[in-house]
Amino acid sequence: MTNSLLARPPEEGARLIALSYLDQAVAARARLKDETDAEALHDFRVALRRLRSILRAYEDALKDSVPKKLAKRLKRLAGATGPGRDAEVQLEWLRGRGTKLGSQQRQGLVWMLARLNGRMRDAYGDLEAEIERDFPDVDGDLRRHLSVYKTTVFLDPEAPPPTLGAVTAQILRDQVAELEANLAKVRNADDVDEAHRSRISAKRVRYLLEPFAEELPENGAAVVKRFKALQDLLGDLHDAHVLEKELAEAVEEAAAERARRLLELTLDGEPDSPRLRTERRRSRETGLIALARQNRDRRDRLFATLEAEWLNGAVAGFLQDVAALEEKLAGDPKAEDQYAPPSV
Repeated sequence: MTNSLLARPPEEGARLIALSYLDQAVAARARLKDETDAEALHDFRVALRRLRSILRAYEDALKDSVPKKLAKRLKRLAGATGPGRDAEVQLEWLRGRGTKLGSQQRQGLVWMLARLNGRMRDAYGDLEAEIERDFPDVDGDLRRHLSVYKTTVFLDPEAPPPTLGAVTAQILRDQVAELEANLAKVRNADDVDEAHRSRISAKRVRYLLEPFAEELPENGAAVVKRFKALQDLLGDLHDAHVLEKELAEAVEEAAAERARRLLELTLDGEPDSPRLRTERRRSRETGLIALARQNRDRRDRLFATLEAEWLNGAVAGFLQDVAALEEKLAGDPKAEDQYAPPSV
């Protein structure tokens, strides 16, 4: 046996990587009951994302090891982590906006923070219940399917069997081509769907390469770091897009809520009562609109960085490094005599 992950048969290597991420999810789940562990849910979510990405990338090597129904259960569980995370990220950005708002505008910020806090609590409460209910069965079923496999043995020395490295090199070529195609469609800051697809593509490339960090040449680590930077940049842009939509809906909701309150006070009291005058002065919408303006500025700055560093041919040199990395992956790494579990 060899301790080189790249030199292993693709059927074996893909399963070892997937099971490693499943182990990480199990470990993170065990920490969820510790209220002082703020990273447990994040680590669980990331482990599931990486697991799903690996299962997708090596679908051919895994063949029918993950039935469609099981894949859908895993997808549903991973998707349930999204709403709470979105609210948490939005809250983190909004909490730093107060110093840039006037005293009247802060009413909108306070209202928005309360709105998102409630949503985050509900989402995480539902998620933890879903994890406890569904994850043990998903974990058990995945382990049962991934822990064994059938393979073809090649006896002809002139036709050596494929390695995980060679298969990964082809997957990398395909994923980078997909990323390039998606980035080419991002032409301005309003291209929400195109930027979102590019973010997903960048994430998949990064997750594909990370398991081989110890076997990659020096420039390999730099390539992975660059893909992470792109994923983070597109992730911040995605968060700005999500918040822009959220603030637009909030302005409409706040305006409708205020109009109903003004109507109630007008019908229930004197036409010029103190309560009515106070409500007329109270406007959450102005604060929400000011927040939307700040978020739009953030979005435009992020897109300017994306345009300068990644669009319009800006990554030609970087893609040459990626091509060199593909050749390394496709090569025949030196095998060791003793087996050691891969570090993922």
